[in-house]
Amino acid sequence: MLMIEFKTKVLTTTIMDPRDNFNRKEIETEIRFDPLTGESSRLAHFGMIKPQKEDFSSWDTPENHSRCPFCPPNIEKITPRFPPEHLPEGRLHRGETTLLPNIAPYDQFSALAVMSRDHVVPLEKLSPRLLKDAFEAGLEFFRIIAAKKYQLPYYAIMWNYMPPSGGGIVHPHQQPIISDAPGNLFRKALENSRRYYQAHRQSYWKEICRVEKEKGQRFIGELERSCWLISFAPLGVMGEFLGIFPDVHTIFDVDETVVDELVSGLERLFSYFLSLNIYSFNMGLFFAPAGTEQYFSLHLRLIPRLYLNLVHRPSDINAVQMILQEPFAVVYPEKQCAELRSFW
Repeated sequence: MLMIEFKTKVLTTTIMDPRDNFNRKEIETEIRFDPLTGESSRLAHFGMIKPQKEDFSSWDTPENHSRCPFCPPNIEKITPRFPPEHLPEGRLHRGETTLLPNIAPYDQFSALAVMSRDHVVPLEKLSPRLLKDAFEAGLEFFRIIAAKKYQLPYYAIMWNYMPPSGGGIVHPHQQPIISDAPGNLFRKALENSRRYYQAHRQSYWKEICRVEKEKGQRFIGELERSCWLISFAPLGVMGEFLGIFPDVHTIFDVDETVVDELVSGLERLFSYFLSLNIYSFNMGLFFAPAGTEQYFSLHLRLIPRLYLNLVHRPSDINAVQMILQEPFAVVYPEKQCAELRSFW
């Protein structure tokens, strides 16, 4: 018996189409329901939105460097340090990454991992070394704080890359966050993972990898310890990409081989994005809280972002997402997956 349900509902709209001499035309919209949370997402607006290539030169100027808090020498002079009871050195350094406290924090422990000395780092220059150093700096910070027994169970690394993502500073930086309030998506994923395990005595994350591999429609590929999927009910206009490590759970389970595999998967996704002129995304990397290892696995969500055009630069977030709280995508995940496999 299939325990994971891929539920859809197809709606049909009829118009008299001015592009075809006002002849009758039927247009389909699809509503999908996330197999874990049950929340809905729409597939619509097909072919109406496409990423456009951006010119970064206007962002990468001496004037912008001088104003950026993360460019040398500003980063040492004007960014904050952690208090000594949290981090005696004030900041962490790993390769080009500098990890420091967020001057405008989201939570009790809200850090920034500044990834590079360069102000603008386009997707093709996000090297494995830069990525690995940033992730490992975040993990080191997590373990240092965890050892101090603050009783904060939730660990996540957020990343707003390039302006369409909502990133206020172009200079690349991730946001490691430690909290006792996980946010709605993290909370719903935890709650529904627990319910799934209680009902079926199996981990949802292991099962979704197995089932999607068998179906083949949204299964991108596997690496040694991870499976990579395109979400059935995507959270973004240009889809949503998942990297799942079924047998890796807490911050203490993540070793160098896991980080290397995470980076390898991202590099393959980035190659695909470059072929489509996608240059911006939001990312979340979610770690299992202690005590949830039976039913919750380390996983990554990555959502491409874009301006709808480069004239007025309108956001790809509108009233459907903000007011109705329902994501919509303009691409079919199954078609994306077929395209992406050649990059794997």
